[in-house]
Amino acid sequence: MNNNNHSKIQSENTMNSTMLARLEFPNHQPQQSNDDKLQLKNAWGTYFYKADKQRDWKQNVIYITSISYIEDFWSFYTHTYGLRDLSNGSDYILFKSGCLPMWEDLSSRGGGKWIVTIDPKRRKHDLDGYWLHLMLLLIGDMFGAHLSIYINGAIVSLRVKGDRLALWLKKIDDLNIIKSIGNKFKDLLNIPADIQIIYEYHETKFDDFNNEIRLVI
Repeated sequence: MNNNNHSKIQSENTMNSTMLARLEFPNHQPQQSNDDKLQLKNAWGTYFYKADKQRDWKQNVIYITSISYIEDFWSFYTHTYGLRDLSNGSDYILFKSGCLPMWEDLSSRGGGKWIVTIDPKRRKHDLDGYWLHLMLLLIGDMFGAHLSIYINGAIVSLRVKGDRLALWLKKIDDLNIIKSIGNKFKDLLNIPADIQIIYEYHETKFDDFNNEIRLVI
């Protein structure tokens, strides 16, 4: 192994160790009395994912902490790395408590996700803002009670071909509801009109002509 490759591996290992330590840090902070906190409508679980082909998906997911109060959220947010500091293959995940961030979970089975893809060149300027905004919309129940009941959570993914924000939904039989959530998602995040968002089912569905069914806004 040449020195450059050895240095790269050492750097990656150091980054992973530092990430793990920092993700665990909020759990060791002095506890504030819950009587002094602002409680959220729903409790949420936060996770970090780092792709590693040598391990299966569950082994690559790290549970960070639970969020039941707005103060918990800001503790989580201020003690984790910004997206611009992470490498490709990394995800942050925010899901309602009781919902696991996997399509096989009962809460997501038969459902899908609205996806917006963002040019990686905009990662340093836009992605952190989009992700923070989306998390605040979710924990603040800003989609409205009539739509929020169908939302399980969100994932931000850093990838070479395009970073992604994904809003995960339960199984919904009414396409109008799926479209309403998609429109709200795009409007609340102020996503430019020339950027399309796509709804994909977790389990691929096909029409009568064997074309994959997707919705586009």
